[in-house]
Amino acid sequence: MRLSPPTLSEPTALSHSPYGQTEAATLRWSYLAFAISLGFALFISYIRPPLSGYFTTDEQFIADSGVFMLYGATPRCLDWPGIPMVLVFYLLAIGQCGLNLLTAAAAGHLSPIDAFGIVDKTVYNYLTDRVPLLVAGRTVQLLLVFGLLFWCIRIIYQSQVVLLPRAMRFPLVVLLCLSFDVLAGAPVVRPEALAYALFAVASLLVLLGDFREGSWRLPLVVLGVMALMISQRLLFVFTFPFLLGGLLMQMGFSWRRAAGVLAALLLCTLLAMPFLFTDSFVVLKAFLGGMLMKVGGAPQPTYFNWTYIRDSVVGNPTVWQGLLVVVGCVAFWRFYPKRGIAALLLGNLLFLTVTIFHASTIYHTHTLPIRCLAFFPLLYGLYWLFRTTNRAWVVYGLLALYVASNAYEGWALVKASFVSNPMWDVVTYLKTLPDTKRVLIDPIFDNVAPRSQKTLARELAHIQDMKLTQVKYKRQLGGKVEGDVPVAMVATLSEDERLAVLQRQILTRYTPAGRFPDAFVYTDYPGFVNYFIDKSTAMADFDKGQYDYLITYEVLPNRQPARIFWTEAYWPAFYLYQSPALAHL
Repeated sequence: MRLSPPTLSEPTALSHSPYGQTEAATLRWSYLAFAISLGFALFISYIRPPLSGYFTTDEQFIADSGVFMLYGATPRCLDWPGIPMVLVFYLLAIGQCGLNLLTAAAAGHLSPIDAFGIVDKTVYNYLTDRVPLLVAGRTVQLLLVFGLLFWCIRIIYQSQVVLLPRAMRFPLVVLLCLSFDVLAGAPVVRPEALAYALFAVASLLVLLGDFREGSWRLPLVVLGVMALMISQRLLFVFTFPFLLGGLLMQMGFSWRRAAGVLAALLLCTLLAMPFLFTDSFVVLKAFLGGMLMKVGGAPQPTYFNWTYIRDSVVGNPTVWQGLLVVVGCVAFWRFYPKRGIAALLLGNLLFLTVTIFHASTIYHTHTLPIRCLAFFPLLYGLYWLFRTTNRAWVVYGLLALYVASNAYEGWALVKASFVSNPMWDVVTYLKTLPDTKRVLIDPIFDNVAPRSQKTLARELAHIQDMKLTQVKYKRQLGGKVEGDVPVAMVATLSEDERLAVLQRQILTRYTPAGRFPDAFVYTDYPGFVNYFIDKSTAMADFDKGQYDYLITYEVLPNRQPARIFWTEAYWPAFYLYQSPALAHL
């Protein structure tokens, strides 16, 4: 059978399917797929929220950075240096402070000192219970994500038939709205969720947009969306060969237009990432430093990271989609009418696949750009099967398999959030201890453990100790720095310290006296945080009775734990050990 590009008059058996009798019918089914996705997100986020914790470390640092902009601190999110969601949390914090000020003013006289004190207490309440503000920020992000997905549906159904045949429209909506990344991202709406939706909009506009000769209206929209996308997740800058190259081809390539597009993209990026003005070195360090650590952080015997591929790709129920993507790449090259753009997308997909799977450290979120670029090959794989078989049930059968496998894989991740994490039980227990108890804690509790006034004062002194800080910087740089570290480098490397100082100043002032234990954090890698204690030294001192308790997820040989914090097999247990020297008293 000789394959040819689709035409406006191409007959489709899908038009006789239950889902495709008319354009309006497929649109209604598309809105149903959208509603299912949104309903699941709302159910998971509000009706049955996760028990394992309402926020991740990344979300916490983004929210913390937004809140402490109230104190004039520029955002210090190490992994998300330019993310505009910081501004969302800043505005939410302003709103909460405003409500508290109005409440206090209605109750009586409010002096300027009282007003600043209310700001302090509002931030203190946030530090002791981050959940309400995190949920508010998550609500904003949910509205943005699903607003963008709704925009995607409008783009799909308003596109020209020559660029997207009617038979492919409902399947494309299903691929976008019922993917693993949407279904699994609902319990904890990380920044990747918004990056995913922004990429979907940008790619659809590039592939399906109606670019009129001489008009800059649509190109500027695309560039603005691209800038917001990389501000959410800098890793998506590696999709620019397809997005930027495709945009230039749609506009009609010329060197003059290319210069104009690059200048407009730079302007849009500066507007989308305002912290490039205030934290240029921090943004550069976070992006390039993070990439270098993940790509070459540890030696591996082969070029590709087969451990990750075996454990996180091959063993998943969605692995069958890889074969359909391969078939779809050939079909996309054959059927999509603009070969240059098709070459850019396929080349970009190959480049990202080779480079990301080469990295020594890979998290699931790192492979998100690959899955995003694979949407159109997936779609064209379905389309090729339809054209070959002329059977609608083949397409819908594979779509059903797609939804089922993505939902199953997503649910495997989601259901873990329904299991109570014993880490929070440990935190609850620590809140019952007085400040006379000295407790060694695993670094996993560093951001959530309650601290006594003397703990906070000690950590604050260590954070501000420049001798310790200089030693830390030299250690981080492999001991290759002679003398003192330059001031510019200190400013670049100190985003965590600046945020930590403000937090401990607030907590020290408002934490009640006598509350919470005197906590000490031990680690195998001391020196990366000034107040961390070397693990071997801490354990030896624990045996001598210098600490009352040790909380760890490690089973100590020949030791009987005083208490075990454990809920379900999914989460590791935490063990509470009493000092041997004190146990015999």
